[in-house]
Amino acid sequence: MNEENKDAEKEKDDLGKPVPQGRKSSPVITVAIIICLAVMAFAAYELFSIYLKYKAGTDEYDSLRAYTSETSAEDTETVSSSSGDAKNADAEKATFNGSEGEADFHTQEKPPIDVDWDSLKAINEDIVGWLYVEGVDISYPIVHTTDDDYYLHRTFEKKDNFAGSIFVEYKNSGSFSDPNTIVYGHNMKNGSMFGLLSHIESDETYKEHPWFWILTPDGNYRYRMFSIRKAAVSDETYTLFMGTGQTFVDWCSDMYDDSDVSLQKPDFSLDSLVVTLSTCTSDSGHRFVVQGVAVK
Repeated sequence: MNEENKDAEKEKDDLGKPVPQGRKSSPVITVAIIICLAVMAFAAYELFSIYLKYKAGTDEYDSLRAYTSETSAEDTETVSSSSGDAKNADAEKATFNGSEGEADFHTQEKPPIDVDWDSLKAINEDIVGWLYVEGVDISYPIVHTTDDDYYLHRTFEKKDNFAGSIFVEYKNSGSFSDPNTIVYGHNMKNGSMFGLLSHIESDETYKEHPWFWILTPDGNYRYRMFSIRKAAVSDETYTLFMGTGQTFVDWCSDMYDDSDVSLQKPDFSLDSLVVTLSTCTSDSGHRFVVQGVAVK
């Protein structure tokens, strides 16, 4: 047997089969495969960790809803929410104006849910309200503190979680009596928090459900949407007013004009109370906002 045949005879794999020329195992390839497997394992771990975080946040807020209860149909005054209801159009428009201050905007209409404030305050005394958006599954407690970063990645029970909380801009009073109160929430991919907020526009929910509620321990507010759109982070949407004047009324009209959808225009006044719901989008320079004005 010549030397060439001896070399060929040695080039066999673990099963005793000859290894074809040019396909010898390489340490570099082996290391690359190991690295790829390690990356895949790490990615799987990260995805599972994210899933657990999502679930933890969702489970917590689902449990908090146990402190709310739906009001019975017979106790709730039926008001048409259809923007095309000709019978109620004039009456609804008239309620946009207030003339005697904050108390006028505490609606006497029965809200869709009742809230157990004492139990929720025992869990977190930073609670200032409960947000309920008609037509989409948005029903969450609202908190307020002296730092916007605190609840950015902390849940209502103050647990670290990227779902965070629904919270009021720290520069606002937290009583929803400011001319423009800004309420933030994360746009979660699983639809929790403000993950469904944009569905108000994309699913045209606003056509039949142009309302949202903010319930508070001191009284309830009902808001009619007047502007739905994407807004730049530096947009005037986030203007806070120390007091009201014609500048505020003009700002309200500008917000209405900027809406991406057609909504009924309120007769804005000096004492109008606006709430701006804001969440992030895939564009870091823009936010999705829904603005509503309190009705009496």
